[in-house]
Amino acid sequence: MISNTQLLLYALLAVALLIVLIARFKVHPFVVLISVSLALGIAAGMPLGTVVKAFQDGVGSVLGFIAVVVALGTMLGKLMAESGGATRIATTLIALFGERRVHWAIMFVGFIVGIPVFFQVGFVLLIPLVFTIARRTGMSLVKIGIPLVAGLSVVHGMVPPHPAAMLAVGTYHADVGRTIGYAILVGLPTAALAGPLFATWVSPRIALPTENPIEAQFAAGVPREMPSFGISLLTVLLPVILMVCTSTADLMLDAASPLRSALDFVGSPIVALLVALLFAFWSLGYRQHFTRDQLLKFANDCLGPTATILLIIGAGGGFNRVLLESGVGKAIADVALGSHASPLLLAWSVAALIRVATGSATVAMTTSAGIVAPIAAATPGASPELLVLATGAGSLVLSHVNDSGFWLIKEFFNMTVPQTLKTWTVAETIIGVAGLAFTLLLSLFVGGCARPDAPWVDVTATLDPARTPVYEGDAPMKFEFLKDMRKGDKFTLSVYSMGAHSGTHIDAPMHFVADGASIDQVALGPLIGPARVIEIPDSVQAIDAAELNRHDWKNAKRVLFRTRSTLRGWMDSSTFHRDFAYVAPDAAQILADAGVVLVGVDYISAEQFGAPAPRTHQILLGRGIPIVEGLDLRPIQAGDYDLVVLPLKVRGHEGAPARAIARKRGS
Repeated sequence: MISNTQLLLYALLAVALLIVLIARFKVHPFVVLISVSLALGIAAGMPLGTVVKAFQDGVGSVLGFIAVVVALGTMLGKLMAESGGATRIATTLIALFGERRVHWAIMFVGFIVGIPVFFQVGFVLLIPLVFTIARRTGMSLVKIGIPLVAGLSVVHGMVPPHPAAMLAVGTYHADVGRTIGYAILVGLPTAALAGPLFATWVSPRIALPTENPIEAQFAAGVPREMPSFGISLLTVLLPVILMVCTSTADLMLDAASPLRSALDFVGSPIVALLVALLFAFWSLGYRQHFTRDQLLKFANDCLGPTATILLIIGAGGGFNRVLLESGVGKAIADVALGSHASPLLLAWSVAALIRVATGSATVAMTTSAGIVAPIAAATPGASPELLVLATGAGSLVLSHVNDSGFWLIKEFFNMTVPQTLKTWTVAETIIGVAGLAFTLLLSLFVGGCARPDAPWVDVTATLDPARTPVYEGDAPMKFEFLKDMRKGDKFTLSVYSMGAHSGTHIDAPMHFVADGASIDQVALGPLIGPARVIEIPDSVQAIDAAELNRHDWKNAKRVLFRTRSTLRGWMDSSTFHRDFAYVAPDAAQILADAGVVLVGVDYISAEQFGAPAPRTHQILLGRGIPIVEGLDLRPIQAGDYDLVVLPLKVRGHEGAPARAIARKRGS
């Protein structure tokens, strides 16, 4: 087996190779990421077929979500541009701030308009406004332009629903709404330092040519009749509002509340962006007298330029998966845990190194999140939301000649390379350093492992003979009242008759292991502690090794599978469904070998119905791993939780009904 030292050496060589191929030989980052990923996997001793599959799975798992976010956000940004909504927001804020403080207004414009669009899209969208203001006020283009790019850059790196930030949210299992809230708290002062304050100081020191060819091209750009400020602002902020409402509902409403379920659905990033886009078709489309053909053309035209971005994001996800599958991620985690380094500083440092190496904030954020996430999961006190911000800040540091944004700023501002280094590169570095500093400051107030105010959620299936499913052939469930005060008796007295594996229950090793422990002998340790809920798609019935490794489960000691049974409410239906999702033996073996101490499923068996042999049970119970079956996971989503699941203490038997509760882990 390859040692941790060798794996770390290979990882360093891989990063060095990225630097040389991208910065020196100008090879496209997409091609480099594929090549280096495959080379790293082979060098680390992975089977050839496994290397390719790991990279492919990494690309697929990333793009399956991010591609939708990119497409919806880009179409929304295109509508803002064509309708004049972005210009309306900008001009209104400028009128409020006044010309003397116009550079502050531009920073807020970049911050707000940049929420649903990419940095490059937002820059090209708003640069005509910068040229117009510079001509009208006589201010330096640097004094007005640097605040704009600072606002756009901060939002691009730190604030969901930007794709890289959203990917980091998923990788760290962070809460979207809290991440947005924290990002605004950290991002605004960061943008102020790198934008208006720095621009005021540096602009007198940068002498630009009097003629700017690109500026002349935008001189005649007068927008059509623009929508109102209110409707424009509502449209661009609608996805953020919906996601924040979801987080608020999760804190304020009961888990079983229908309103909370509805808000969780509407506030999920994809649905929130879709709702905002559909609203924009009306608010910025039909209300502005665009035809259906024009709206269709806008949607088609804006998707082409996202191809490169999506390919780089996907390749970054593939590189992440190879890092994890090859053992490099675990090796780095072992070293970091041994050094007791702060996960926030580690996340920032790794992202900064990759940013300098590749020139891409997106690659830096996605790759470093994959490296740091296992460390954070094993480190007490690591807030996933703050990890997103620290990673984002590191991914923005020291933009130089290998960054496409560097050349974009240089050409549009008509600066020399040294002037661009003194302005844009310094501004980006201020963002990276200040973003980390403000994140560390915020951690003093919101740090911690488990939120004291996080509510415990009951994930136990209710025992009810009329609604609780019973495994085919198992003992029927009967509840009777021997005495009932509602019928005039002096007290109420009940009798229950049911199998040991009714509802939410725990299988002890004795269930399928001849000399295995009985339920009263199962240790409490595996039944109490951190657990990770894994979301399995509705289409998947067999959770086999391939499906298991599509998800981020490693370094989790307790794994709960949220499957089609939860999505279809089967633990609240008396009908027994044979096609429930089950844990295949090869996945059970992987979990057992990885040191998992408890496995849970959301239907009344973890074994395939009609399996010729109970191999999954034999593998897990043979290792002394209790199995929790029949969980009702509808009140919770995928992520990390504190779990308590305690069975009835029945002497000498193989299983017993249990009560299970979970509490979200986070800041």
